[in-house]
Amino acid sequence: MNLGQTGDVTTKGENQGIIKKMLIAVDESEYREKIIRCGLALSKSLGADVTAVHVVDRSSLASASDLGGLLGYYEGGNLEYYEEKLRKHAEDLLGEVGAFAKKEGVNIDTEVIMNASSAAEGIINYASSKNVDLVVIGTKGMTGAKKFLMGSVTSKVSSHAHCSVLAVR
Repeated sequence: MNLGQTGDVTTKGENQGIIKKMLIAVDESEYREKIIRCGLALSKSLGADVTAVHVVDRSSLASASDLGGLLGYYEGGNLEYYEEKLRKHAEDLLGEVGAFAKKEGVNIDTEVIMNASSAAEGIINYASSKNVDLVVIGTKGMTGAKKFLMGSVTSKVSSHAHCSVLAVR
């Protein structure tokens, strides 16, 4: 195979390479800073547009129902309030990305994905709908029983996304 015929992925400008749109999936893991920095460095070197997302899936929203009486006691059972708190937390996580991007001189969009059936589905559907060329995602978002019971988000995204996926350890 002649690699010279595949295109130059580092070219900027009107002849930009094959990776034009990137998605950084931000989770709550202790490794998110590494994922963010890797995604930003790659987008900067490729001249690619980049968007960071955080998914608040239905299981997070459903836990409000599981808390039932507790939420009722503290917040009058206001599920909208709980949902808004989850959105605000997600926006705070994405604010970290914005701060890193600004420091690196990278323009970035951020978006909270609400009410997806799973984190993996939210990422896959967003990437597909926005014609993303590369998803950057961490491999260590969950551990232990949660990972065993729910499966790996990274595994699902890499198996089902329409585009390439870069898994950061």
